[in-house]
Amino acid sequence: MRFRVLPLLLTSLTIVAAERDPNLANCLRGLPCDVSQLSPTGIQQVTKAARARNLENCEAGLASCDPTRLNPDETKSIVSAFHVRNAQSCLAGQASCDPRLLTDSEAAAMASEARKRNRDRCMKGSAGCDPMRLSAVDRAAVYRLEAQRNFDRCMRGEVTCNPLSLGADQMRQVDSERRKRNVTACLNGAFACNMLRLNSEEAASARNVAAKRNASACLQGLSTCDPTALSQEDTTTMAAAASRRNLEACRNGLATCNPLALNPRGTAEVEQLSAHRNLDRCMHFQASCNPSLLSAPDLRLVAEAYRQRRARINGHD
Repeated sequence: MRFRVLPLLLTSLTIVAAERDPNLANCLRGLPCDVSQLSPTGIQQVTKAARARNLENCEAGLASCDPTRLNPDETKSIVSAFHVRNAQSCLAGQASCDPRLLTDSEAAAMASEARKRNRDRCMKGSAGCDPMRLSAVDRAAVYRLEAQRNFDRCMRGEVTCNPLSLGADQMRQVDSERRKRNVTACLNGAFACNMLRLNSEEAASARNVAAKRNASACLQGLSTCDPTALSQEDTTTMAAAASRRNLEACRNGLATCNPLALNPRGTAEVEQLSAHRNLDRCMHFQASCNPSLLSAPDLRLVAEAYRQRRARINGHD
């Protein structure tokens, strides 16, 4: 590295001094230029600048380095820098490491760092862990951590749980947590529910909650409703709610209206509302108007509306 600072400094000073000659400045920077226009002094300056750039590229390990342009001292410095970079790569476990170039002390340091990285991967349960490279103490520590991680997975009910690695006390804890999750699933009506794992009290509670959910679904008219599972009281309540929904649909003229399910009072009310809606459509000359449903007074009102409309149109003409 001692050969690098002075040539680069001189090159920078030379470029600054050559700013008055753009062609020389480009040549000094390694940019496209016309060498034929350079003076002998300029050629010497460009040659020195090129050597300095090449030395910098070689020290950085770039592919653009031309080792044939280095003097013996520079070559020695570059080789030393390369060995330093290779040793750093080996210590970091990088693929560019060439262990053949390491000294005995560097190889020992690399092996020590590799063992540390492997131990860290094993302690974290990461891929790439090689348990055969662990010491007896580290292997025991890794086994304890993995056993704890497996126990935690089993407690959470994860599919990666290995129940064969659990102790008797751990199995009891895992089974207790599994029963709690199953009770929660049954109370929530989840597919994971297993009614066979419930005791009589839990099963009764799950059936009671399921009946309430079904009654709520039936009251809302949802497709998940199972009317066969309703009690007599819930059936009566559901029928009343369905009747109210149907009456509301008929009042609003919705397609879901079932006029056959209306009582006489509801039928009269709906017919009156339908007549008003039909009259409104006819008064506004809508295509959905049904004149056959109009009463005599309504027909006179519609006829008068048509007359006024024709008068307005003729007046504009």
